Formats: sequence, structure tokens, C-alpha cells
Amino acid sequence: MLLAVLVMGKLPSDEFFQHTEEMSQVKWLRNVITSENPKRAIDAKLMGNRYEEQMLLVLKIACFCTLDDAKQRPNSKDVRCMLSQLKH
Repeated sequence: MLLAVLVMGKLPSDEFFQHTEEMSQVKWLRNVITSENPKRAIDAKLMGNRYEEQMLLVLKIACFCTLDDAKQRPNSKDVRCMLSQLKH
């Protein structure tokens, strides 16, 4: 999941994922996004740039796009619409 790599600063082989219960970036991200502190999903080096909320929204969209049931995933038109609504 390239988006997670960019926002989280983590690679699938990163030592970080060796110490989590969820070895899958997608499962880990879903758990973090729905937790009390979803900003844990953002690389600390990117915090404080005033774009945290937009980054979280993009990560939520990524979670929708990786749902296990393909029928529940948004199509490309829906994704474009969601992304176009992000504040710049």
C-alpha cells in the first residue's frame, strides 16, 4: 500500500511491523484509523504541517479501497469525488 508507505513512513518489511500483532499494513491501518488516536498512522516527521486531517481522510479513503469485499469498495469515480472534496 504505497499511500501508507508515504504517510506512515513505514515499509512492509519495516521492523515496526515485526512488533505488531497485525503483520498486514492494511489491517494495521484499519485498526489505527478507527482507534482513539488515528494520528498514529501518520509519520511523526509529517506532523505539524497543518495537513494532518487531510492525510487522515486520504488514509480513510485508502481503507475503503482495500475492503475485503470488492463489491463494497468505491469505484474510481467515487474515489475521485472523495479526493476532490479534500481541502487544500
